[in-house]
Amino acid sequence: MRYSISELLDIPKLQTILNSLYEVSGIPSAIIDLEGNILTGSGWQDICTKFHRVTPSTEKFCIESDQKITCGLQDHQRHVQITCPMGLTDTATPLIIEGEHLANIFTGQLFLEPPDRGRFELQAERYGFEEAAYLLAMDRVPVISQDKLDQNLSFIANLTELLAIQGLTQLRSFEVQECLRESEERVQQIIACAREGIIVYDRGLRYQVWNRYMEQMTGYTADQVLGKLPQEAFPMIEHAGLTERLHRVLAGEAVPSIEFSFQLPVTGRSGWCSDTMAPLKNAGGEIVGAIGTVRDITEAKQTEEQLRQALKMESVGRLAGGVAHDFNNMLTVIMGQAQLAKMKITPDHVLWQALDQISAAALRSSQITRQLLAFSRKEIIEPRPVDLNQLIEEARKTLLRLIEESIALVCRPEADLWKVKMDPSQVDQILVNLAVNSRDAMPGGGQLSIQTENVHLSRKSCQYLHDAVPGEYVQLTVSDTGGGMPPEVQEHIFEPFFTTKGLGKGTGLGLATVYGIVRQNGGFINVYSEVGHGTSFKIYLPRISGETAAETHRRCTDVRIGTGTVLLVEDNDMVREVTRSYLEELGYRVLVAQTPEAGIAICAAKENKIDLVLTDVIMPGMSGNDMVQEIRSLLPEVKVLFMSGYTADLVARSGVVEEGMHFIQKPFDISTLSVKIEDTFLSDD
Repeated sequence: MRYSISELLDIPKLQTILNSLYEVSGIPSAIIDLEGNILTGSGWQDICTKFHRVTPSTEKFCIESDQKITCGLQDHQRHVQITCPMGLTDTATPLIIEGEHLANIFTGQLFLEPPDRGRFELQAERYGFEEAAYLLAMDRVPVISQDKLDQNLSFIANLTELLAIQGLTQLRSFEVQECLRESEERVQQIIACAREGIIVYDRGLRYQVWNRYMEQMTGYTADQVLGKLPQEAFPMIEHAGLTERLHRVLAGEAVPSIEFSFQLPVTGRSGWCSDTMAPLKNAGGEIVGAIGTVRDITEAKQTEEQLRQALKMESVGRLAGGVAHDFNNMLTVIMGQAQLAKMKITPDHVLWQALDQISAAALRSSQITRQLLAFSRKEIIEPRPVDLNQLIEEARKTLLRLIEESIALVCRPEADLWKVKMDPSQVDQILVNLAVNSRDAMPGGGQLSIQTENVHLSRKSCQYLHDAVPGEYVQLTVSDTGGGMPPEVQEHIFEPFFTTKGLGKGTGLGLATVYGIVRQNGGFINVYSEVGHGTSFKIYLPRISGETAAETHRRCTDVRIGTGTVLLVEDNDMVREVTRSYLEELGYRVLVAQTPEAGIAICAAKENKIDLVLTDVIMPGMSGNDMVQEIRSLLPEVKVLFMSGYTADLVARSGVVEEGMHFIQKPFDISTLSVKIEDTFLSDD
């Protein structure tokens, strides 16, 4: 048993009862636990305490008597009665609670008949007791008949039973208290460890419980809020209607969960949380307060917003991909025919300016398509190791033409800048879009700064950068001294078609394009802006591991005349004709096929010696890639250049975006085609 007899019984009260019993009956008594501790004692006789138990020669008789009593009690005897060698009688009754022997009740140091005085005179002489004092102590020992003793033992038995019941009641009380304490501790542990905020309000709507989650979320400890009203601790929650909802809960009304934004006064942290409330009832079903559960859903909201943004971009990307093929085919024809026509006339011809405008419009249209594909991350790109400092320097002249004379362009390149891997044309797009954005933000002039540096991001620093992961990056910073942006504008600047510019002054694709390019290349972008203090875009691009040298970016500006036979396979009549004209202008002999099957048949004819196959990727009946596999079974050494106006995901499904394969994106001009063909002929595949 976990409790001692002294914990289960009211010992002082029991002592009073036994004292009264001695006064009435003259029978001494004592309660002694199993460890020998005397809990109560009434009527102890001097003949034992001052003579028999303090003299070694007689103490042994007392010890023998004690042992006989103990043995009898251990044998589960209801009563044990003995007469010791010194002539005194003792009895004992076990005290048992719930079947467990916890203590003994002793009655004794009495005579069952008047004592033989002569015997005690002899005992005084034999053991050296002072006779007068010894005989006086003998005279004080009560003389009880056996019948009276039996009656006393019956009373003791009833008293023992009563004590056992009292002890059992006390034991049950202890057990209930222990269960309640353990239950309360478990509840407190559950509340403390819960991964959501748990709040309890009393009828006066004052805080009664404030768990650890709420402390971590708000920065307020329980000591700071308990006993306060919600509006006293958090004035900003009034706009969420918290007090009104609590009153409805106390009235027994069911209230739905809500989500609301917050900004904490202690930490300054802002975000979103969800709040659920229910009535707190007592055992009688009466509402005595309210229980609230709170969750910080800021991260979930951010994820939801990112998903919404991704779905929006995906939808626009699907739209762009759906029209890209036909649109780029038409642009190929427009751009090609205008360029071929210009090759037939001189600059002073009356049609030269018109053709020049047609070419410029077609080129601009192709850039719009490319912007759509860039932010939807479906643009066909050719990543390569590049030096950002070199590309920025090459783009300087273009940027100076874009910005006003009142805007100063300042470049701060870091020496020994790490290399990154991306398509150089995409770097141009990033710089141009950010420069135009900064120009429009500084109508009265200012400074446009472009800076590069090597940075290492630790896990801790990534906590403060959106979309960041630890690693080594090249940081490209484009800053202006314009009017800046308020926070509500910054939240939307990377969304497609979002613009603050007037009608006809912006498409809303510039920053969305930058965002798409950066994410497509494994990087991330953060914006820092304050109204009246300008804006800074910081772009982080992953560093290339190893010592890979940056490749020189060759711009397609010259027409390369070639020789040999080219098999052109294209299902669109107009694209086929303009591409054929390009190839013939470049000096190639051209064989034309409208379908993949026709292309295979031309290659199978022994009289046709073919050096290069220029084919569309996706055509009715058979893909360009499947056709090439058939042709290479006939002509293993033939070179292949693929072309397409489709987006990268559709082209990849056709199996052509692989290492070692050559690809040209529609629309293209004659100079770009000439360089691609030359690269294909010079390759080792």
